[in-house]
Amino acid sequence: MAVIALTAALYSCDDSTTGVGDFVSNIDKIKASSDTYKVTSRTIRLKEVYSRTNRAYLGRFTDPDFGQYSADFITQINCPEGFELPERLEKITGTSLELYYTGFYGDSLATMTVQVDELSKAIEEDDKDLYYTSYNPTKYCNCDDKTCIAQKTYTAVDLSVSDSLRNTSGYYPGIKIDLREKFSNKIQSLYESNPEYFKDANSFINNVLKGFYVHTIQGDGSVVYIQDIWLRINMEYTVTGSQGQDSTAIGSSVLAASKEVLMSTKMMNDDKLDELVSDNEHTYLKTPAGLCTEIELPVDEIYDNHENDTLNSITLSIKKYKDAGISGESSYKMGIPQTLLMIRKEEMNTFFEQNKTYDNETSFLGTYDSSSNSYTFSKLNRLISHIFSEKRSETGETDSDRDKVVLIPVTTETDTEGNVIGVSHDMEVNAARLFGGEQGEELKIEVIYTKP
Repeated sequence: MAVIALTAALYSCDDSTTGVGDFVSNIDKIKASSDTYKVTSRTIRLKEVYSRTNRAYLGRFTDPDFGQYSADFITQINCPEGFELPERLEKITGTSLELYYTGFYGDSLATMTVQVDELSKAIEEDDKDLYYTSYNPTKYCNCDDKTCIAQKTYTAVDLSVSDSLRNTSGYYPGIKIDLREKFSNKIQSLYESNPEYFKDANSFINNVLKGFYVHTIQGDGSVVYIQDIWLRINMEYTVTGSQGQDSTAIGSSVLAASKEVLMSTKMMNDDKLDELVSDNEHTYLKTPAGLCTEIELPVDEIYDNHENDTLNSITLSIKKYKDAGISGESSYKMGIPQTLLMIRKEEMNTFFEQNKTYDNETSFLGTYDSSSNSYTFSKLNRLISHIFSEKRSETGETDSDRDKVVLIPVTTETDTEGNVIGVSHDMEVNAARLFGGEQGEELKIEVIYTKP
């Protein structure tokens, strides 16, 4: 046991958390000690995650270690209040669905084919299944010849665009899908016969366009991260010139998917992930909707040894292996999860469903440190003290998940001052292989405490 003598003025304890043995001392020095305890960990699979987002993901990729992953999505299109086409509209000459993305994973030149189907049924507002990545799109789309309105073959990097344009800061890559004449004629017919259908999003969705199901039907090798979705309406219309003469003008109007309407991404991983779950010499993180690491904290052991002590600091660090997979055969290296949420296992679903943020009591954030190649979680004395309180009040059978936490890769949203105001599942393709496992490298938690 290491013993550390620190002055009270300099000792850096967690003063916002009461320990398990609070004390008042008027001595000049406080004697602090430390213990280490073994921590057990294992990999668990997440077959679905809660994802209420205004971003979409599209594509398919097969990795030798993690298997095949695919993403497609359902989206509604928002029609803003007061929307109007030109008063002297002549003809809607075409419509297109445009998917603009900020990045991608995989082979930039992999040939992919996407299909767009029109939803055959309006989305039910209380359908909470759509907020999970395992939803069934056939509930709203038959995906047959009647609902299919377009297909498009594309690559993540469009070689028809010059390098000079593609490398400019203003270039925004996108997939533009022609929705064909039949769909364009439908939009024009409904606009001319029932302009009230276009008065707001609700009328538009229920009477004009219930939404799109966009999915990959052919190809393997890339997944794009879509930021903006536009329905572009191209048209010809009549304008009157300064001399009173009429002429034909060409223009377009854009309706966009936005946070005011629903968007839901469906994500699937094949059963290759189950092989990694059974690997007891390591643990894994894999996004999106893939693998996370469960940790069982040695609460009973710490309680037996420090029931009446003050827990000043408890820290857990977990190192990451260089390669996410074991084989090292992947042609495309996955990203490293940059931020992990440590959350009590019993709270891992409600945390995201209720749009909570971390509180440093039952949920914590840890960021990847490239210099130490590890994730570190401090202030866990708050969690342990919280569990101690539960332990003291127990009268019956102990909850089997009481001492378990889960590490989940997440992304965060911050305000203008840098404060974290939102935490959501990491939906991009990232992975990590961690030290630990039931028979792997031993993990230890360090406890610094003082005696009253």
